[in-house]
Amino acid sequence: MFFLGISAYYHDSSVALIDSSGKLVDFKKEEWLSRVKGDKSFPRQSLQELINTYNLSENNILSVTFYEKPVRAWVTVLKHSVKNNSLSNELTRNYFKNAWRSSMRFQLDISKYLSLKKIPLLYSDHHLSHTLCTLFYYNDFPCVSVVVDGYGDKYCTSIHHIKSKNEIINIWNSEYPNSLGLFYSAITDFLGFAVNEGEYKMMGLAAFGKPSFYENLKKTIKFQDDQLIVDTKYYDYVRRVDRSYSDTLVELLGIAPRQPDIPLEIGEKDFQIYADIACSAQKVLEELLFLIFKYAHKITKESKFLFSGGVAMNSSAVSKTSNLKFIKELNIPPSPGDSGAAIGAAYYGFLQENKKNSNNLVANNGIMNNLFPGQSKSNEDFFELVFDKIADPQESLVKVSELISENKIIATCYGNIETGPRALGHRSIICNAHNTQLIKKLSTEIKKRNLFRPTAPVILREHAENYFHLEKSLMNCYLHMASIATPKKEFSTNIKGVIHADNSSRVQICDENQLLGKILMNLKKYNIYLIANTSFNISSDPMVYDKEDAFLATERMNIKYLLTETGLFVKK
Repeated sequence: MFFLGISAYYHDSSVALIDSSGKLVDFKKEEWLSRVKGDKSFPRQSLQELINTYNLSENNILSVTFYEKPVRAWVTVLKHSVKNNSLSNELTRNYFKNAWRSSMRFQLDISKYLSLKKIPLLYSDHHLSHTLCTLFYYNDFPCVSVVVDGYGDKYCTSIHHIKSKNEIINIWNSEYPNSLGLFYSAITDFLGFAVNEGEYKMMGLAAFGKPSFYENLKKTIKFQDDQLIVDTKYYDYVRRVDRSYSDTLVELLGIAPRQPDIPLEIGEKDFQIYADIACSAQKVLEELLFLIFKYAHKITKESKFLFSGGVAMNSSAVSKTSNLKFIKELNIPPSPGDSGAAIGAAYYGFLQENKKNSNNLVANNGIMNNLFPGQSKSNEDFFELVFDKIADPQESLVKVSELISENKIIATCYGNIETGPRALGHRSIICNAHNTQLIKKLSTEIKKRNLFRPTAPVILREHAENYFHLEKSLMNCYLHMASIATPKKEFSTNIKGVIHADNSSRVQICDENQLLGKILMNLKKYNIYLIANTSFNISSDPMVYDKEDAFLATERMNIKYLLTETGLFVKK
């Protein structure tokens, strides 16, 4: 028996399947199948694949849960728009015009695939879905959950006090349009990056800047009298559909917004000033996060924190937040954004079914057991046309290590895909982390992405503290690259390619039983202790999903070696 969770219509649509024991059976993002980056449409292909794989029907689905309450979500923005109608005509018209494309049509869409006569249809609160996604992985009670994102239902920030397995209490919220996430997205938009997709570019850019615009940006958003307050005269997300920042913000910053088609690379005209704006926005974000977490601690007295929502993907902010003295532990799910909320939604259904049995309310699922759920496809029949198999599975990892020692670049499409947005070895491109020029080639020539974006190092748990200063509160986060760490000075000159401009590294720690861990174990004999790791995709594409995607990607990216669970292949 199964519980189905769905996230859709805003960005990164996804489906999640949890069984009656509370195990994450499968998880799919629609973009993996549609090949549309950040696909927000109803996850038709993902849902159909789950239906086919697990023979889902009214006979074995105990509930279907949507990750938010559609009417409340739609009305929240509409109410604010109508309230300020003289300024918001465009937004108001757009909301009425596109209501049929929003989450309001969820019941109609799901009914095309599953009969709802016998399947309960449930709706979770948006921020509760985020909280439950995190709780799915961590269950050390009591604790407090902080959710920070653009907005969901009607809230943009929330605090839930989790006192026990069956007592989850929403104790504080910040309502739309007072949003820290939308503030960061607006500056992302100002810098010429796509909203809901380019925020990580802005975070990477911030490392090259100075906070010279901090005082100005600080005027636009504040935490005062225990409330987050945005001065919306600076932000057009409350008025327009095509732009998040206002002319008033442009005047405040004193520089024209960057046009997306204008190159932004180190040394280019205006690079530094845009980097300074990014750095300033990052500082504002971090300081406001500190205040939110301090308030959460003040009203709950808890020292163990769960953190989710889109803002939780800001690894730099995560790292600095963890330094707050009262935080003993800071845990983030592998997929903290809206796609992961589908897991929380499915888990909501599980909790509702088991609420009478408190012993089953929270299963101890753990991070490592749920990084790669699902069933992998292994259709490699066509490989023989363009690849030669040079190693069987039992020899392939030894051969990969040998190639890495020879400064070769390897792509992986190995087993199940990663749940979250970070490539953790199964859909990765890897190489020797000690070769700075090779990593530069990987970023610019193969990935075709901005050089100001960092490449991550991977290291065995046993060696991690030799190379990096690690925070005890973040140990779980390092397992899936949710935070950054500072390299130790004595090693930094040897791994410059995986150290960012601000002397940070988004490190991934792995164990020897994981794929990259096994490769690192073999690399010891070459005195190589770190692998450089980046996602297997060209910058503007989703991560590769199956073997067909992997083949096409190696062609487009001119990658010679491909590792799968059936062996190691090389281009003919």
